Amino acid sequence: MNPHIVDGNLESLHRRAATEKITRDDRIVILSDLHMGNKGERDDFKKNSNLTTYVLQHYYFNQNFRLILNGDIEELHKFRLRDILAQYQALYSVFDLFRQRDRLVKIVGNHDHHLCAEKRYPLREQLDASLKLDYEGEEIFIFHGHQASDMIEKYNALSGFALRYFARPLRIKNVSAAYNSKRKYRVEKVVHKFSRERRIISIIGHTHRPLFESLSKIDFIKYNIEQLCRKYATAPSRDKKSIELDIRDYKEELRYYRKKNKKMAVRSSPYDSLLPIPCLFNSGCAVGKRGITAIELHGGIIALVYWFGHKKRKKYLRHYDQKPARLGTSNYFRMVLNQDQLDYIFSRIKLLV
Repeated sequence: MNPHIVDGNLESLHRRAATEKITRDDRIVILSDLHMGNKGERDDFKKNSNLTTYVLQHYYFNQNFRLILNGDIEELHKFRLRDILAQYQALYSVFDLFRQRDRLVKIVGNHDHHLCAEKRYPLREQLDASLKLDYEGEEIFIFHGHQASDMIEKYNALSGFALRYFARPLRIKNVSAAYNSKRKYRVEKVVHKFSRERRIISIIGHTHRPLFESLSKIDFIKYNIEQLCRKYATAPSRDKKSIELDIRDYKEELRYYRKKNKKMAVRSSPYDSLLPIPCLFNSGCAVGKRGITAIELHGGIIALVYWFGHKKRKKYLRHYDQKPARLGTSNYFRMVLNQDQLDYIFSRIKLLV
């Protein structure tokens, strides 16, 4: 990976992105990586298609959410668009409901970039395949994520050709960053660095791995810093300077321990940051074996949520404390995997970078 090329890609993408202001009252849900196919045996989305359609219509549309589809919605590397449209009419009808109320944003990814020639929905496409949300003067940057890999940018068309004409006859599943942990990590590391340097939040898809930057549970010093950051977000102005000085002292102490034992310090911070900086989020995907994940923004809170059917609940959720909520009388459940105040997260970014 050439860091100069990637930095240029992301900088250009960021510069060209349209900016929209949002408030605490706005409700936004971000989904990515549906990879809709033809409902055949090679269609990875088929198993979650009913769940996704029902949740979008009966929860997000009814509760006045705005829908952001963040890339790789259609799987055009393996299937023709007309076949996808024919098989998923019900889901497209739900997309239409959002569009008719001006509550739909569709961003292209590397598996559906051919949609640039199809104008069914307004698209954030090509160099403009991104969106910036201005939340009370702070920035949330939304893009698919493949732009963080110069190899994907260069050889995306070749990859699509190989999937359609070689992998398809051999019945090979999707070959992408989603199934390669090293490529996942490289993409996430690049986006994390880009976001950290600009002190913004980035929300991506592409790697299929849900990400939510949470409090450290490993290091006692980091725990104290986290608590100070939380206190800072709501502290009166007269107390903020003292908190900043305390955080500075803790950071100096961390630098000492990192120098003394660098391997341990890096291990507890996967993106080479001295401290866990919560600038990278990922909505996951809708092709998981256990359900679908999404990112929600509402009421000044960012949340990573999980939707699933009743048969998969007990086995998957035994390690979580929160109880799932049933959607009406359906067999579908919603659970918040993690959530936090946006004001607190931006305070952490400001103080820890």
